[in-house]
Amino acid sequence: MTNTIIAVTLAAVSLVDVAVHRVNDRRSGGNFSQLEIVMELPKIKDADVAASRVVVASAVDETGRDLVDREREAELNTNFRPNANPTTPATISVTLKNPARTATKVKEVRGELELFMPAKDPNSVAEIAKFTSFSGKSLAHKALKANGVEIAIVSPAQLAAEKKKLADAKRKEYVELGYEGESLDQMVSSFTDNFLSLDESDVVMRVKDPQKRIQEMVYVDGAGEVRRASVRDEEGFTLMSIWNEPPKPDWKLRVSMVTPKNMVKHAFVLKDVPLP
Repeated sequence: MTNTIIAVTLAAVSLVDVAVHRVNDRRSGGNFSQLEIVMELPKIKDADVAASRVVVASAVDETGRDLVDREREAELNTNFRPNANPTTPATISVTLKNPARTATKVKEVRGELELFMPAKDPNSVAEIAKFTSFSGKSLAHKALKANGVEIAIVSPAQLAAEKKKLADAKRKEYVELGYEGESLDQMVSSFTDNFLSLDESDVVMRVKDPQKRIQEMVYVDGAGEVRRASVRDEEGFTLMSIWNEPPKPDWKLRVSMVTPKNMVKHAFVLKDVPLP
């Protein structure tokens, strides 16, 4: 998903109760100099929030210094506490620029919280059991269809055919550029050798997500444990891999998707936050 810096109109969303949970103040000239304020949401449970994004509209310390980092993109960050206590309030951090060295408090922070809460939409998550058995086929699930998402598992035979098709196209292109003989063969060989450097653990997919709904794709093993994989795009394919461990036949593929129903927005305001 491509993230962009978003302008906030606080009047468009409801104001949520927030409390300061923790403040990390790194006032230095180094690369990691920043101010992080961890906010607690007393009326929202941590277990209900699968991911969150904070968009800051304004932030100033007591000296009037602008603390908004306008070069930082507002990213939707996954909540890595899926087994949180059902009664634990959600916590979300906001990152700001360094306050003035003489500042003792942040006078005010205003912005918007975007909370990904899958339980609010039955089409938030698609789980496909034994998905590796669908090699060479498209995956079917009502949540995928509802969100306009198409996922197909690419078989080795399909990948080989695609590789040959692209190699033939490259050969034609190189011929038109004047290559011939041994140099032509070397150019084509170099292309095919570097096409999709796959590991044995890679699962190759074709993914179509025109509305950018996919928030995360993970594996779920036979014991029900989430196994997070690296996901990358190459040559028009999506590749998933998990530390040189191919998915087992009984694993599931879980696709979490953002929808208008499950992305909840709240305005927030912090005032007179003491600095450590």
